[in-house]
Amino acid sequence: MTGFKEQRRYPRIDTENAVGYVLYNDKKKKVDQGSGRTRNLSQTGVLLETEHILKGSYIILVTINFDGEKVKVKGRVVTIRYDEFSGCYLTGIEFIGPKDEQHEAIIAFVKAYQRRKHHADGRDTV
Repeated sequence: MTGFKEQRRYPRIDTENAVGYVLYNDKKKKVDQGSGRTRNLSQTGVLLETEHILKGSYIILVTINFDGEKVKVKGRVVTIRYDEFSGCYLTGIEFIGPKDEQHEAIIAFVKAYQRRKHHADGRDTV
């Protein structure tokens, strides 16, 4: 038996962040909006968990950064699958658009996740 070789260009980190989204079709017409949560994140994209399938081509994710400001990042829907364990849909999203927006969103996702994890571990400091 051979070992599994990772095919991804960038490593994934587990995250769990609440996000809002606006979904667009291939003609860039708004078709849906809602909320979900991130499951993992890399330099080039995010895995989004939602209660219903995302039927669209492009998406704008919105989260709140450490300073309470909205951070938006644009993406392209690349894969969708149903997760029987959670009963939710998992949508792979590839970031598109300006690199500075992508980096700002990645930093916001990671900082928010680390902050919640830090508080959950009981290491609350003032």
